[in-house]
Amino acid sequence: MTAEATRPRTANPLLDAAATAAALETVTRERVGVVDLQFSDIGGGAKALTIPADLLPATLAHGYRFDGAALTGGMRQVELDLYLVPDPQTLLLFPAITGEARRARLYCSVRRRDGQPFAGDPRSVLERTLLAAAAEGYDYRVGLEIEFYLWRGSGAGPIGETTPDLPLGDPAGYFDAGEELIAGTRDEILTTLHGAGVGVGGAHHETGPGQEELDLLATGGVRMADQIMTVRQVIRSVAQRRGLRATFMPKPLTAAPGSGMHLFQRLARYPEGDDLLRAPGDATAFDEDLSPIARRMIAGQLAHAGGMCAVVCPTVNSYKRLAAGHRAPRHATWARVGQSSLIRVPAWMPGEAAELELRSPDAMANPYLALAVALACALDGVRRGDEPPDPLDEILAPFEDAELQRLGAPRLPATLGDALTALAADETIRATLGDAIFDQLLAVKRAEWDDYRRHVGPWEHARYGDA
Repeated sequence: MTAEATRPRTANPLLDAAATAAALETVTRERVGVVDLQFSDIGGGAKALTIPADLLPATLAHGYRFDGAALTGGMRQVELDLYLVPDPQTLLLFPAITGEARRARLYCSVRRRDGQPFAGDPRSVLERTLLAAAAEGYDYRVGLEIEFYLWRGSGAGPIGETTPDLPLGDPAGYFDAGEELIAGTRDEILTTLHGAGVGVGGAHHETGPGQEELDLLATGGVRMADQIMTVRQVIRSVAQRRGLRATFMPKPLTAAPGSGMHLFQRLARYPEGDDLLRAPGDATAFDEDLSPIARRMIAGQLAHAGGMCAVVCPTVNSYKRLAAGHRAPRHATWARVGQSSLIRVPAWMPGEAAELELRSPDAMANPYLALAVALACALDGVRRGDEPPDPLDEILAPFEDAELQRLGAPRLPATLGDALTALAADETIRATLGDAIFDQLLAVKRAEWDDYRRHVGPWEHARYGDA
């Protein structure tokens, strides 16, 4: 296919002259041979189309034609001629490998031939949601904590409660240094991401054997979603180079803690930048009072918690993490110190932005859809002027579900099937995702749930095989 054949009728709407010139200069200077045009399917999987570097100028200007059926999450029915439109500000160079062409990567949005966003593109959904928020005077930014396990071996997964894939000899606990192999892998992940321009914060050993946590500094929504895609790829690549396997499964082992992806949400006045979550007053004081907007954001996310789960906790395995507890939420509650709450309000230092921590998401979620839905549900509460119930700053385990329901804290969905039922009834989330993604996501995830319900696994054989 020639460069001319890839051109739609309109120019790249993401084109920034300075960023484009800088990207092309970097590609030339570093002698890049191939460029991955990366995008996301609706399930959150990283997809890519690779082009020779000499096609990059035309591709940046006009996009590159591809089969958009790749966006559908595995349920391909027809071919769709769409265009990958690179964002020049997302250029990332991969480390040079002797004897191989230097590789670079650009994140892309997906457009139709007329230059308009494609309704089935997750990145475009987040772009649209953020633009709508900005039009109302809101700037949404997110930091996060992403958890994962590092295992030895390359098998498909653990068997039963013991497995040779686990990092044996790693008795380290919360914030311990960990064994040398695990600690060294963590260090390489951190330095690789920092060198790639990802806004990394701290990294540390979590409570599970071989479980790690990496923090990302707060940034704009699209950039954060792009970074999550990069982080998952880098973690897997670094682990593989060191003879390990990384897993983002929310609940990979019955007896060990699950892995989440907590969102630390900020809201500022656009374009002025004033913090809208902190109660009005002296910004330099130790003041943990929330603004009315913050309370309404909490109310919005609590009200949509069930449907939101299907997007931010999108797998069968996600609900085993939520059901297990250990700082994972089971109920739609909020608190300041309660780690089992759905939403927590962290303390802040003088001059820091206030944040609302959403604790249900896990790293299997499509980051573009997860951030779009979290923002839309929060702003629905703001528009409606809703008030949340009182915070529950205590351990929730002793409470019966009926008592929590009476206190305004309903149970989160217990299974993916329950979450999909809640999603199907949530018109705010439908409007946010658009009919195309909403209906396709329901179809893909219902098929996944049906497959799981038909599957006969080792637990059933162990419990019933000799009955």
